[in-house]
Amino acid sequence: MEHDGNRIPTAELRDLFPGCNLPGAGLTVAVSSLMSFPSNELPMLFSYEQLALAAAVLDCRPECLIEFGTGQGTGTLLLAANAPKGAEIHTVDLREECRGNYTSTILRGDSDIGSAFHASLWKNSIRQLLVRPDEPISSFAHLKNRIDFAFIDGDHAYHGVRSDTLIALELGKADATFLWHDFYDFPDYLGESREKRGVYPWLNELAATGQLSLFHISGTYLVAGRRNWGRPIPSRLRQPGDRPGPFGARIVRQGEA
Repeated sequence: MEHDGNRIPTAELRDLFPGCNLPGAGLTVAVSSLMSFPSNELPMLFSYEQLALAAAVLDCRPECLIEFGTGQGTGTLLLAANAPKGAEIHTVDLREECRGNYTSTILRGDSDIGSAFHASLWKNSIRQLLVRPDEPISSFAHLKNRIDFAFIDGDHAYHGVRSDTLIALELGKADATFLWHDFYDFPDYLGESREKRGVYPWLNELAATGQLSLFHISGTYLVAGRRNWGRPIPSRLRQPGDRPGPFGARIVRQGEA
């Protein structure tokens, strides 16, 4: 299958979220439960991606966050640990009867969605919402125009990531920040199926609308977006296959790097 050209430029983390570098900005907090992954196994967020996500939260100082794709809850915990005191973190995943094999793999043999934060210091600031894949937007009405920061890392099929994004956009404030994970631009990966590998084609479609200004964060598989960044962002545009292997050809696990 022929892949479409890329419209989303790559920018440095420090240019996108400079506030995390300022004196008094605070320290990024890592999540110890991520240490349970061996080096030859792919965690949900690589080490630098964890830093990037934490830095984005520190820079934005959101009062109300939403995450699509709770899984074990390690990403949720990272959001909560780096958000300002008193922030609300809402995390969305599927009801048990709606979960497929992919969710089972994410949970790594555990059936407890959000287990990483259930006994954490931040458990009282995190609200779980379990939904059906076709959940109406009315289920999220209490969050409309309240979301400052959205992290979209749930269903990676085209229609799934599109649906999660449209809900996040509906809930977000005018100056909200949006982050997506698993923006893979490997030619072989993109050739598998638009339906199965939906993050890349959907985000490129979204970029073409001009609704959000999107940037891939260098050194990660994360994309950040805002309606208006308020300043020029230094960036460069690359196409699938531009990077040398193995990183430009496939996902490289920590034990292989």
